[in-house]
Amino acid sequence: MTHFQPLGDEYYLVNQTHFESLLYQEGRLSLAKAALLCSMIGNEFDEQLVSFLSTLGVRSVITRAGGSGDNLKSKILRNVFGAAEKSGLLQPSPRNRYAITLLVEEVIRGFDSPLLDVAGGGLKMGLAVLGNDLALGVSGKLGIPGMDVDYEVAISRTLYHYLEG
Repeated sequence: MTHFQPLGDEYYLVNQTHFESLLYQEGRLSLAKAALLCSMIGNEFDEQLVSFLSTLGVRSVITRAGGSGDNLKSKILRNVFGAAEKSGLLQPSPRNRYAITLLVEEVIRGFDSPLLDVAGGGLKMGLAVLGNDLALGVSGKLGIPGMDVDYEVAISRTLYHYLEG
């Protein structure tokens, strides 16, 4: 599978081998990398990446959240729940919902600080499932409104052997 992707006036070629070299670690597919790649790919390629991952047996979904402070944290959790369940990625069950809660909590802990209470941000989240394993990747920017202070975040977490069918 080969795709041409625009880069200004030029085009560059991204093929299956390039994606696979990113996704595999020590000969095994890294679910955390798959989720993080979902959160980092350009919006126009979301569907292509989800389709490509499905050829590798990885089910995935991509969503977004924006806001500030506790509003942003709440939107992350709500949007990840909504994307996972509405897409059919995960069946609504207490154990699966708890898995999402654990991953979101771990991810938020990775970039939570007093600055986040006043900062605003736009984040993209990717969820990836392979068998009973679930990974969440988040990337985007956080910044202080009205000031030229932004910082980029990217983080992923995985729960192994946890999901219910």
